[in-house]
Amino acid sequence: MARQREQQQSDPVVAAIERVLKIERDGTQQLQDGQQHARNLLSEARAEAAAIATRADARISKLHSAYLLKVQRDVERLGQSNLLSGEHAGGAYDRVRLARAVRRVAAELAGGA
Repeated sequence: MARQREQQQSDPVVAAIERVLKIERDGTQQLQDGQQHARNLLSEARAEAAAIATRADARISKLHSAYLLKVQRDVERLGQSNLLSGEHAGGAYDRVRLARAVRRVAAELAGGA
């Protein structure tokens, strides 16, 4: 039996088959390693995307709050200017000026001038 193993080990065909099998096993391992690496990268990318989305949502909320405050101040300022200039008549604001102010604020909120 030992002699048969020696013959097989010295047989170039057996040696070639063993090399092919080793290369195949190494290739399979490299493929598995690559797949695991890809899964890790994908997981990290998803986590980063989630963090970016969270930051973007927070910034958008902050921006909306700032614009809401600006609109409220503009409306209050318009009301004050109407009261101070004597344009306040019987509880009604000057509709033309109010409409202009609304259009101006809407344009600013929409990114216009």
